[in-house]
Amino acid sequence: MDKISTLWQGANYQDNLLQSYRNFHLTTQSIFIAIGVGLSVSIVSTSEINKQILLYGLLFVISSVGIYLLCKMKKLILARGQDVDYYHDQIIILEKKLSKEDRVLTAFKVYQKFNRQNVNTDDFFETFELTDKVVNELTEKGKGHTRRFLDHNLFIWFQLIWLTFHIICLISILYI
Repeated sequence: MDKISTLWQGANYQDNLLQSYRNFHLTTQSIFIAIGVGLSVSIVSTSEINKQILLYGLLFVISSVGIYLLCKMKKLILARGQDVDYYHDQIIILEKKLSKEDRVLTAFKVYQKFNRQNVNTDDFFETFELTDKVVNELTEKGKGHTRRFLDHNLFIWFQLIWLTFHIICLISILYI
């Protein structure tokens, strides 16, 4: 088996793991947040202080586990994303030696990166030089929109949801 095929298999394997981790993360957070919603509604809708405190204790435990998983999964997902980037970098570097027609990943990455900027990617692909800087741009070391959303913003939004539950419940307990 040639090196580029091995790299493609490695990239595919790492990307499948990354997607599996993201799916697991979204599923577990969804379950915990659904429980958090139920507990928050119960706290807000009851007027018995003892019941509110008990339910808030449960919310605290559930949100602690949810936030713990959030932090662990973020590290795991970011590390797996770097593994995918490594394979993509290696494939693009190997594709430097190939004719432009055979640079499959490079052509796709050029299209993906520069098409958003209303650049004629066919013309651009024919004239650009594949420097280290361009390789970094193509694999988006600064991360593109989707990766930023999934690998960063989504974690922040989940944290804000948990914080909102606590604020609403504490206001309900303290002021009602």
